[in-house]
Amino acid sequence: MTDAEAKALGLRALAAGFRWAPGVRLGDADETYRLTFARYVGDDDDEGATPVLHPAGDGIGPGWGWPADGSGWWPDFRDAATMGVLVAQVRERSKDPGAYALPYGADDAVHWWCVYVWDKAREMRLHRGRYSDEAGAWVAALEAA
Repeated sequence: MTDAEAKALGLRALAAGFRWAPGVRLGDADETYRLTFARYVGDDDDEGATPVLHPAGDGIGPGWGWPADGSGWWPDFRDAATMGVLVAQVRERSKDPGAYALPYGADDAVHWWCVYVWDKAREMRLHRGRYSDEAGAWVAALEAA
C-alpha cells in the first residue's frame, strides 16, 4: 500500500467515526508517531490534570491534546497495532465480537478480502464487499456498521 493509499484509507476511517486510541500509529508524509497517554498540567501542580493522547516522537512534549480535527494526521493501517484498534472498533460497533476477515484467491495469491459480520435480522454472517487489501475491508465494515 502506498503512502497516498494509506492516507486515503485513514481519512475514510476517520470520516466513518474511527476513534483515536493509545498505540495507534499516526501517518504523515514526513514523519510517523504513535499515540500514547500523557498528562496535561495547567498549573504547577497535578490538581486538575487531564489525561490526553499525544504523539510520542522526537521533539514532541507531553501536554499536546492530539490529534486535533484538521491536523492532517491519519491512522496508518499498515501498522499491526493500528489494524487491531480498527478491528476492535468494527466488532464493537457491529455488536459482533466474532467479526472476521478472510482472504480469497487462487494459485497462492490473494485476489480480494472481505469482512464477515453477524446480521441479527437474518441470523447469519454477511460479507461486506470485496476489497484489494484487509485494511480496506475493515474500513468498509466500519463505514457500514
